[in-house]
Amino acid sequence: MQSRQQDPRPAAASADQFRLLVEAVRDYAIFLLDTDGRVVSWNPGAERIKGYTADEILGQHFTRFYEPDDVAAGIPLQMLARAAEEGRYQVRGWRVRKDGRRFYAQVTITALYDSAGQLTGYAKITQDMTAELEAERASRDREYQLAEAQAVAQLGSFEWSLASEQVTWSPELCRILGLDPEACRGTLDGLLQRIHPDDRPEAAATLRRAATDGTSFRMQARIQRPTGELRVLSSWGNVTRDDQGRPSRVLGVCQDVTDWRQREEELVEAQAQAELSRRLQSGLLPSLSLPDPALELRTRYRPGHERALLGADFFDALELPDGTAALLIGDVAGHGPVEAAVGVALRAAWRALVLTSHGPGELLDGLDKVLASDRQSEELFATVCCCWINPGRDRITVALAGHPPPLLARASRVEVVEVPAGPALGIYDRPYPWQAGQLEADGAWTLLCYTDGLVEGRAAPGSVERFGIESLVGTVAGLLAGAGGLEDVLDRLLDAVHEANGGDLSDDLAILCLARAAGGDGHG
Repeated sequence: MQSRQQDPRPAAASADQFRLLVEAVRDYAIFLLDTDGRVVSWNPGAERIKGYTADEILGQHFTRFYEPDDVAAGIPLQMLARAAEEGRYQVRGWRVRKDGRRFYAQVTITALYDSAGQLTGYAKITQDMTAELEAERASRDREYQLAEAQAVAQLGSFEWSLASEQVTWSPELCRILGLDPEACRGTLDGLLQRIHPDDRPEAAATLRRAATDGTSFRMQARIQRPTGELRVLSSWGNVTRDDQGRPSRVLGVCQDVTDWRQREEELVEAQAQAELSRRLQSGLLPSLSLPDPALELRTRYRPGHERALLGADFFDALELPDGTAALLIGDVAGHGPVEAAVGVALRAAWRALVLTSHGPGELLDGLDKVLASDRQSEELFATVCCCWINPGRDRITVALAGHPPPLLARASRVEVVEVPAGPALGIYDRPYPWQAGQLEADGAWTLLCYTDGLVEGRAAPGSVERFGIESLVGTVAGLLAGAGGLEDVLDRLLDAVHEANGGDLSDDLAILCLARAAGGDGHG
């Protein structure tokens, strides 16, 4: 047999091809280190990833690719030692580019030996894995967010295999049902047993109809947890078909909508309550006017800081056929629709009694009977102030039932109206002889009627003293002495009371103010 002499050219060509291959690679940094760790070769991929040109990096130590803390800890040299000991070492970690930016790399270091087994250097391959790391993080974040969203939304799911009649439930559905995950499997009947008996027949019919017809479904039913707690589940789903087009599986999603349903019911109740409050408030505090041009009537109302509670202050005004002007202002103790309804009843009764010419004593006695009839608790009471201004507008009659006395301003002087003061309505269970007082009021005058919320605020922010009637007299006197109409006086009065209190008042307040202009002749 003749031996064949080996041609050296193929080997040289293979080396050239390998060099060309390495130089063509741009996605990997492929370079050689000497035994001390200095760079002795550099490919375009290394320049792209690490940022150094061959002229800049050849002869430099490879530790410049590592973070300072890693260099101080000796990690780069430890990696070379591991590669020399094991032949090959692979690791992932953060590296540093020429411009100082960090990137996440997968590094493989292979020890190189000559034919005598002596270490001649290292081959190092680096792949930039930053994008992959960010993608992994984003994927984990999405999975976590999805799990959190399902838990927050209280979504569970189930799958019913029609061939095996087996039903599997998701862990979240098990949690909604109040069951251990190990118990969340079985048949459709087992799932239906978790539904409230009153809702079970309709739920079973919905699911079986969907399975038979191969149609989607939607339903809402109550489920009963082992503890007896009832929850409301909204469920919907679709049916998948096999290769022959026959229904094969029912896939459903269940959401616990108990809290949502409760909030919806509370919202409906709140809207109904708000509408009731609006109607009651309009019945307590109507827009008022009097036909006599000699009289100027103005009102104000401000709710207390607990605005969600319906107040029970009320006022009204009428001009009778003989020209008498009648005024009413009152306050039912407490807040809420019950108290407001009593206020509306008192205002309606006052109108009927005034229009039928009942005097002060009879009127207050009638209002007392209405209160006793309409109140739901014997502890509920009300205060009222009733005034009559004669047709000549020069005499005012005032009757009080537990109510703060009005103020009368005339000739630059403000004084508290002094008339007999009877008890509040609803205090006595027997008739009380209420009396009225009269005062002469020639010329121009202003009558200020109000509820106790106007004087029961603080005298100054942080003070324990009440604003009181004395401060009210001084404030009104100062405001009437200044320039401005009645509207401005009332607005500035409210501002002064709020400022003294240091903010919103705790109680509601109502004001009914009637002024006779100078030179007003009245009716008569």
